[in-house]
Order: sequence, then C-alpha cells, then structure tokens
Amino acid sequence: MSESQDTARIQAILASGIKIPPLPDVLMKIQALLQNADVSTNDVAQLIRQDGALSGAVFRVVGSPVFGLHAKVETVERAVTLLGIPPTLAILRGISLRAALGGEAHNAALEALWQRSGRIAQYAMAAAKRLRPRGISPDQAYTLGMFHDCGLALLAKRMPAYGDLLAQGRWAEIPAVDHEQNTDHALLGEMVAKNWQLPDTIAQAIRHHHNLEPRDLPEAAGRLCALLNLACHTHHQATQEDDRAWGEGWKDACMARLELDEADLTELETEMRAEMAGTP
Repeated sequence: MSESQDTARIQAILASGIKIPPLPDVLMKIQALLQNADVSTNDVAQLIRQDGALSGAVFRVVGSPVFGLHAKVETVERAVTLLGIPPTLAILRGISLRAALGGEAHNAALEALWQRSGRIAQYAMAAAKRLRPRGISPDQAYTLGMFHDCGLALLAKRMPAYGDLLAQGRWAEIPAVDHEQNTDHALLGEMVAKNWQLPDTIAQAIRHHHNLEPRDLPEAAGRLCALLNLACHTHHQATQEDDRAWGEGWKDACMARLELDEADLTELETEMRAEMAGTP
C-alpha cells in the first residue's frame, strides 16, 4: 500500500469514530523518569506502587517462566530489580494496553485477543532470548507481541465482523475481513504504537507483520516481523490453529531474516514449546 493510500485509510478510520487511546499517565511518568540517566529501580517501583491494579498485574505476569525469575518475588521493588527496567516497562505497556482497550460489551472477543497476544508475546520473548538477533532485545519482542493485533480491539468495538472472528478464534481470516471492511488492523495498531511513543522499529513491525515483502523496511523491523511470525507459528502449533500463513511464505522469510536452517528452526521450536509448557 502506498503512502497516499495509507493516509486515506487513516482519515477513513478516524472519520469512522474510532478513537486512539492516549498514553496512560503512569507510562508517561515512567518514560519521563527514564530520561534521567540516574533513574533507579526504586524510582520506577514507587510509581508502579501508586496504582494497586497495576502492581497486582505485574506480579501475575512476572510469574511466567520466560521471564526467568527463579527467586521469590514479594515486592514491586524486587520484581523491578530482578527484571530490569526495560522488561518492566514492556510488561507495564502490555498491562496498560489491555486496560485501555478493554470493554465489557465485547468481553469474549477481547479476552480471546489478549490471551492470544500474551502467549505470542512470551513466545516472541523466548525466541529473542535464544537467537539474540541484531538490534532486537527480548523486551522489544515482548512489546511487539502484545501490541501487534491491538488494532483489532478497536475494530471489534465498531464492527461486529471483527468481534465474531475474535470470539470464534478465526485469526487466519482477519486480513480478508480487513479487505472486505476497507480497513486495516495493522495500520490502526501502528497508530496506537505511535501515540504510545513506542520505538519506531516496533511501530513499523506492527504495520507490516502480515507483509512478506514490504518496501524500505529497516532490517531491525524486518527481524522483529520474523520473530513475531515465528512466535505466531509456534503458538498455532500448540493450539492447532490455522497456520496457513507459515507455509505460504513466512517460514522461508523467517529463516532468512533470522539466519536459521531447518535444524536450527526445529530445535528452537522445541525449546520454545518446552519453556511455555504449563504457562497460563
């Protein structure tokens, strides 16, 4: 899609009444803190503690084995110290996104979306930890996993077709519905990412995560797209979801962008599934 087509579609999305959620105050304050080279984990923990719901959500998320916290975590300060500030920020962004785009009227569809996004985010983080792709950190991979389909949460509230797809788990049909509805969940997701001041690389990867051959996409964003699609594929294997996109080109693209051969890929998939086994 050309830049002019993107602009026209953005205007149509905004004219439809869809509102892009603002950056939450707590994230704005944490990102402001990070501008200070002397910021400490206690500074970050103090901000998190001011929001009881956010603090509780942090404890639930950090229990996943992909975060590697083998020590007991009893305080927010301990969680931030063990995780580090960038991974903590990635977790906070994911939690805040779910809260900002929630809605009881579409509970079944949105719950399915966030459950799936959360697991894909963890698969992506696990892959990034093992592969260490150039220019990509595990926390960036996690953030992309959480945000890549966030545009669907906004669309599900306005267009019943999207809510039906999410509630029924028909993920492979989403690009076709984008075309039918003359909209684009990936473009909408990019708009959210930019509004939330995510790194450009992540915003670009959100925009192009269905695009096998995007023009002028920076290499780091291309590797992020590859990590995401590998995570989606591994999740699809575990849940027996439709995995047609993997066989229709993403397997070859991921292997090329991540410099993997067949043996590497098989070993990585096995390790990722083992690590995620039993993860809620």
